Amino acid sequence: MSTSATSFFQACSILAVILSAIALYFTQQSSARMDPVPTTESNSTAQLSTAQLEEAISSLRGELITLQFRLDAMELAGVEASAVLENTEIEEEANRVQLRALEADRIAAAVEAVIDERGVELAKEAQHQAKREQGRTGMSRWVDNSRNKLPNLYDRIAEKMDLDPRTELAVEEILETGFETLTMITTELVEGDLDDDEITALQIEAKDEFGNIIGQLDEVLDPQQMIHLGQIYSEEVDPKVGSGIIANGNQGDDEDEG
Repeated sequence: MSTSATSFFQACSILAVILSAIALYFTQQSSARMDPVPTTESNSTAQLSTAQLEEAISSLRGELITLQFRLDAMELAGVEASAVLENTEIEEEANRVQLRALEADRIAAAVEAVIDERGVELAKEAQHQAKREQGRTGMSRWVDNSRNKLPNLYDRIAEKMDLDPRTELAVEEILETGFETLTMITTELVEGDLDDDEITALQIEAKDEFGNIIGQLDEVLDPQQMIHLGQIYSEEVDPKVGSGIIANGNQGDDEDEG
């Protein structure tokens, strides 16, 4: 119960008591005026009525005091109830705030977990992409670097190998044609929009082309010439391909001996 409601109720109660007392008093007065001749009996009656009025007023005064005590008690109880209600609402709001904070923490943790998981996936994908790009560009650089060294290789062949002009020209044509094909393969490998399988297929095709070059050289050179060419190729261009040429020559020697 609010303070304003308590005061209004208190005022109404007090007013009711006062009105009751006044009404009783005027009732007694009206009875006294109706007696035309004052007599001893009427005086006694008036005195009795006055005494009754005083007794009624005294009784009403007692009830008023009692009522005032009850009203004060009710107001105090209302204030205490209001305080309890306010404390309860504060506690409930604090609990709601705490629950919202916990929910926010759970959401943040879930989002962070997803981000971490996605970050690992992205890192793996980036590593895979880097490895794939390295394989594509690495082979292209290897082919370009080897092709740029071919002119110097031809000079060393002319200096160190006793080949007739026709055989020497055939060797140069085989190497030029082979590296032209390799350049086309690696260009597609680097510039093409390829998936992993297509990249692997082109890399295998490039390696096969190296084997094709060695096979064509074996057709125009004898085993000893192949070994000699392999040694020069290893020094001037690339040891790995040079070793392949030497291995082919040694295989030819074994077959001849057999």
